[in-house]
Amino acid sequence: MCRVCLEDKPIKPLPCCKKAVCEECLKVYLSAQVQLGQVEIKCPITECFEFLEETTVVYNLTHEDSIKYKYFLELGRIDSSTKPCPQCKHFTTFKKKGHIPTPSRSESKYKIQCPTCQFVWCFKCHSPWHEGVNCKEYKKGDKLLRHWASEIEHGQRNAQKCPKCKIHIQRTEGCDHMTCSQCNTNFCYRCGERYRQLRFFGDHTSNLSIFGCKYRYLPERPHLRRLVRGSVCAGKLFIAPLIMVLGLALGAIAVVIGKKHFIGGIGNQTQHLAPQPVLLSDMFICISYLLPL
Repeated sequence: MCRVCLEDKPIKPLPCCKKAVCEECLKVYLSAQVQLGQVEIKCPITECFEFLEETTVVYNLTHEDSIKYKYFLELGRIDSSTKPCPQCKHFTTFKKKGHIPTPSRSESKYKIQCPTCQFVWCFKCHSPWHEGVNCKEYKKGDKLLRHWASEIEHGQRNAQKCPKCKIHIQRTEGCDHMTCSQCNTNFCYRCGERYRQLRFFGDHTSNLSIFGCKYRYLPERPHLRRLVRGSVCAGKLFIAPLIMVLGLALGAIAVVIGKKHFIGGIGNQTQHLAPQPVLLSDMFICISYLLPL
């Protein structure tokens, strides 16, 4: 019996205390700990004070959580001479060079280009590279830039930050759909979120889609918006199988009728072309266009 959910399930005893915890409970517990940024994860059994082994943790995590966990491990093991790339998190170790008296050259020695994503950044202040501006001035300017970007002018924000590379982009005209000139990320200028789209669930411009922009539908009532969009999504998931079954039934009827017409035409010695049966692929395409809102 699992010590967490108290149900009879296939279980393996934990290596630290040999207590029984089912695989499902262990995975939920580990995922929650990783989301909190924990590296040293204690055993889920309250009377056990041991930490779980790294192999046990990684084995029971999803691929996404495993990447986060390993990243947190690397952060805990490095010293101040190693930092992750601000964009792709690739770790770079800074090798100190001899003293350079020229201020401009002294600042330039911190210029790093990530070998993985080619992003150029400053190792000293962990920001995008700021040519001709020292770190203190850049941080001050960046603070002023964020304040300016958040202000509303002519009914819109002065600028919006790209959700991937974090540079500020100002819209001069056009719609809310923006494409970052640096990393080609598509995002919404109004809410700053990436554009996500699934034909079945709708896209960012759909009022009732779970991927829809929060400013397009009930912006002042977020709880009601989530309730309505969640209900629509649940309704689609419930109705979709029924529509597919109905489509299969109509397709089968169309095939049967087509065969009867074809056989009747042969008996009367007339040249009747048999109706083409409805293709299931065409039917599914029609269904997919009817469901999104």
